[in-house]
Amino acid sequence: MALFEYSDTLNFSPASVFALLCDLEARPEWIKGIIEVRVTPAGPAQLGTSYFEVGKFSGFKSEKTMSVTAYEPGQLLTLDTGSAAASPFRESYRIEPLSTESCRVHFTVEVGNVPKVAEFFMRQEMKKSQPQNAERLKALLAGCTQHVS
Repeated sequence: MALFEYSDTLNFSPASVFALLCDLEARPEWIKGIIEVRVTPAGPAQLGTSYFEVGKFSGFKSEKTMSVTAYEPGQLLTLDTGSAAASPFRESYRIEPLSTESCRVHFTVEVGNVPKVAEFFMRQEMKKSQPQNAERLKALLAGCTQHVS
């Protein structure tokens, strides 16, 4: 599996960051390329939640169905296609609280059955997109905070 990792500090409460990560229907607002999502059952992610996503990344259309396979409230969310998928895919978000108003988020993406040549290009794209997604996540959190205040 190709492994892509990124960590960033977010100056928002760990609880608000985790809540937004668990709002799977909001993913198109902070992950560039996602076109459509369906979440079953509706509402925040929980263990067993089914998530269908259509996206366009680096010019290629992608469709995948994942399930929440790891869920620790306030700490960990993992979405996974399962190893039987043609292109296994897993992404995890681990929250590391730094204070009551900041946390470090560890973003991990694993993609299976990737040819070495494609992995090189994916790695280049992930180096750009993961920090950009984190910035969009921060902007979305800032907007939520302003609406609450």
